[in-house]
Amino acid sequence: MIKSILAAVFLYLSITSGTANASPNWTGAYAPCARHADLLNREHMDLGVRISTSNTVLEREFKRAMDFWSQVLDVDWYEVASQDCSIQLVDGTPEVFAFNGGCACTTARSQFPREPGFQGWVAFNPMLASSPWEMFRDSVHEIGHLFGLHHNPDMSSVMFFSDFGQDASLEITDLKALAAMHRLRRGILDGGIPLLKK
Repeated sequence: MIKSILAAVFLYLSITSGTANASPNWTGAYAPCARHADLLNREHMDLGVRISTSNTVLEREFKRAMDFWSQVLDVDWYEVASQDCSIQLVDGTPEVFAFNGGCACTTARSQFPREPGFQGWVAFNPMLASSPWEMFRDSVHEIGHLFGLHHNPDMSSVMFFSDFGQDASLEITDLKALAAMHRLRRGILDGGIPLLKK
């Protein structure tokens, strides 16, 4: 276990050091989300989510991840089938996952708000098999990036850079960072953090 963690940390550092000066926002031939700026709202958010994946299991787990986030943030979400979206789930291409020297072994990527080219996109790598639990956990993680969260060095956080099969949820530093950008649900900072459940 320790060797696999160290190998993953080395891989992560290799990838991030090679792309430190690059914009984190990747591009692709996907429909834009006309309401992606809604993800910057500091008050209540009503977010349209466009599901553009052919993977029905991923679709279900992504929706479950959106439900998780609606317990944390003052956000309601609904599904749309047009460019009137704030978030769009897409099937990634090899270019998305090998972007600027990145690793094609990555299961999912999201864009970052306040960076050039932001459209609110989350791409999953159709070349890699994931269990429903992994899809859910990765969806929670990537949606966290859409809300402005960066990686957390604490392995107990769902925002840790990789999934080693550990139990994880949001950690207090994640919540404090979120509170600086968005309105949280009442009671979340008082120990009401919802757990990620398999």
